[in-house]
Amino acid sequence: MASTFPFSDFKSGQILQVCFVVPDIDAAMRFYAEVLRIGPFSCARGFRAPDGWYRGSNAMPELTIAQACTGSYFIELIQQHDDTPSVYKEFIDKHGYGIHHYGVAVATEDFDSLREHYFNLGFEDIFTDNLPGGVRIRYMGPKGEEALEKARIESGVSYYECIEIVNRQDNNFSRLYEAYRQWDGKTLTIQRQP
Repeated sequence: MASTFPFSDFKSGQILQVCFVVPDIDAAMRFYAEVLRIGPFSCARGFRAPDGWYRGSNAMPELTIAQACTGSYFIELIQQHDDTPSVYKEFIDKHGYGIHHYGVAVATEDFDSLREHYFNLGFEDIFTDNLPGGVRIRYMGPKGEEALEKARIESGVSYYECIEIVNRQDNNFSRLYEAYRQWDGKTLTIQRQP
């Protein structure tokens, strides 16, 4: 029987994922698998945000996104392949490659209230999208350049991605968790579900 990721152990707003922007996703996946023993990765190539909005404008950069489970949280790797303005390009242009954001698990019933909580702390929407299957994501960060840089220095990241946990997303993370539990230590990628 397949295992499900223990979302019941998570509180809305708790870190579920750590994301890195990388210049070469294949090299990054190999590094994580061979050196850090993290894998296998689910990899989506040529991904474009279906309903992406970056700082008020429609944004559809071409991305490769890879995710893997470590057992207790997830690693996400993102490579942007073009110069389309995006939350990723914004970070790369200012800081180069590295840790980009924390992804926080958010129950559907808490999604809007957590957004208000962040707004009350002086945050703003930086990137939003509605993924296939009805999953909402929202990247937020402190308003203004100085506040964004202060957050990066104090917490290690500039952005926080709110990831709505609905059945489809729960199934995706649970599939990665099961792949992690059964990983042979050699297979680099697994088939990504549509």
